[in-house]
Amino acid sequence: MSSVAEPRRVDWWSIGAQFTTRAWLLVPLGVGLNFVGDFVVKLLRLPVFLDTIGTIVVSILAGPWVGAFTGTLSAVLNNLANPPIWAYSLAQIAIAFVAGIMASYGFFKNIWRAAIVGVAITIVSIVISAPITAVLFGGLTGDPSDLITGFFLATGQNVVNSVIGQQLIIQPVDKIVSVIVAFFIGASIPLRYRPPFGRQVLPD
Repeated sequence: MSSVAEPRRVDWWSIGAQFTTRAWLLVPLGVGLNFVGDFVVKLLRLPVFLDTIGTIVVSILAGPWVGAFTGTLSAVLNNLANPPIWAYSLAQIAIAFVAGIMASYGFFKNIWRAAIVGVAITIVSIVISAPITAVLFGGLTGDPSDLITGFFLATGQNVVNSVIGQQLIIQPVDKIVSVIVAFFIGASIPLRYRPPFGRQVLPD
């Protein structure tokens, strides 16, 4: 039996209840994880993104509002070097809420249900990110995944269809892996150190 007292339930819409002291301490951790994932991808020239792991970790530990703040802050800081990356803050916010809301319904109690969250996040990411990539970047963002977009363009597809085709290949792998990594990071934190939201939605 856990020695940690059962916390008052924190629902996914409870903004004030989510921004606890422990939650604030997780924000720089989440931003750091997002930047580390992005750095590793660019260093190894991997055709994925891995820049939302921190957002998902914070969303399931502290709640979707804190996760959305973390994702937005990540996009704003990244924009200093890579404008107009800030536009992808919309995707970061959506990912935070999908992860946090589904976590509140028990989808992070085991790895198999967490993988379902990865599928849901994939769909949301494609719907939001594909138009941003096509309109603001002309389909090419300088990432290794541009090779796949370029392939579709070479076959005669227009920019929008090429970006969607690329994301249908890349996003499922990227988001499911990101969710699973986030699950293990969140579950590895001892119960007594988690914010109230994370105590409820992750396995003990």
